[in-house]
Amino acid sequence: YIVVGGKPAHTLIVSPPRAGKTTLLRDLVRQFSVGIAELGFPGVKVGLVDERSEVAACYGGVPQMDVGFRTDVLDSCPKAEGILMLIRSMSPQVIATDELGGRKDIEAVEELISAGASLFTTAHGSDPEDLRGRPGLAALMEWKVFERYIFLGRSLGIGTVEKLTDRNLGSLINDKFVLRPRPGS
Repeated sequence: YIVVGGKPAHTLIVSPPRAGKTTLLRDLVRQFSVGIAELGFPGVKVGLVDERSEVAACYGGVPQMDVGFRTDVLDSCPKAEGILMLIRSMSPQVIATDELGGRKDIEAVEELISAGASLFTTAHGSDPEDLRGRPGLAALMEWKVFERYIFLGRSLGIGTVEKLTDRNLGSLINDKFVLRPRPGS
């Protein structure tokens, strides 16, 4: 669902606190960096702006979490500045960051889109109305930037995909399911 036309789709992961947003973001970063054999998708260069060191958990500049071997991490870097630095110097096909929202973040996303990179990001909320209440995210929704929205919750346990939608918020799945890590991942 996250590969559209052979390219990673601009994806927003939405959930209340402690429902698995950051964990899912980390796993997407790793999978797209390494490649997804089942889909015939080769790995791509990923840039990760990890402002609060929650995704890669860098220590001494080295990620302590597996984010894939094609992932460049900007640790403790403000999102907007990090996105622009990655675009200008690392030529990533995907840029990922946690908790998008500020005005500068939105301006950086405009540059990211113009540069042709895909965006994986997260936001706090439970439904589209929560997102529309935040001016920056509301603008991105109005512009239909995100090709996929993943709404997480806890109805079946932490990491429940409550809803997966397209850019028009049309549902792509009928049933909820719980994301579970694969053995060895």
